[in-house]
Amino acid sequence: MNREPNQVYLDVSLALAYAELLMSEELKQSVWELRLTGLRRLQAQLTYYEKLGYNRSLLEAISEKKSQMILQVSSQTEFDKVIRPRAPRFDGNKLIPDEHSIPEEELICWCETSLRGPLNEYGFLRYMEVFRQVFPESSKEIDMRESL
Repeated sequence: MNREPNQVYLDVSLALAYAELLMSEELKQSVWELRLTGLRRLQAQLTYYEKLGYNRSLLEAISEKKSQMILQVSSQTEFDKVIRPRAPRFDGNKLIPDEHSIPEEELICWCETSLRGPLNEYGFLRYMEVFRQVFPESSKEIDMRESL
């Protein structure tokens, strides 16, 4: 994981998404450019997450899921919904994720938020829920420690 300072993040999923886009011949130019912009922004975001030291499995999962979502967009509206992480919505009882939310990316957002200040009860519960989804084995270990 020792990268040169100017290297950017690239994994198999992202490379395959670039290849798929480059091989597509039937796309309108505007859609092709939108998707290329999306993949580039995703790559920049993953590079940033990597520099922050996030787990490689998180980055690979985000890359795989989000690159496939980007390859489906065909309008600026869809692009905006996919490319920007959306905050969960509060329904009065709990936080509900956006339909375009990726658990691994939401987990990073909760991590970054918790570094800026303590989470409220609902934020903490959502953070733990997402952690359990993303890292089920590790969460079992934590749950066992808490029960002792």
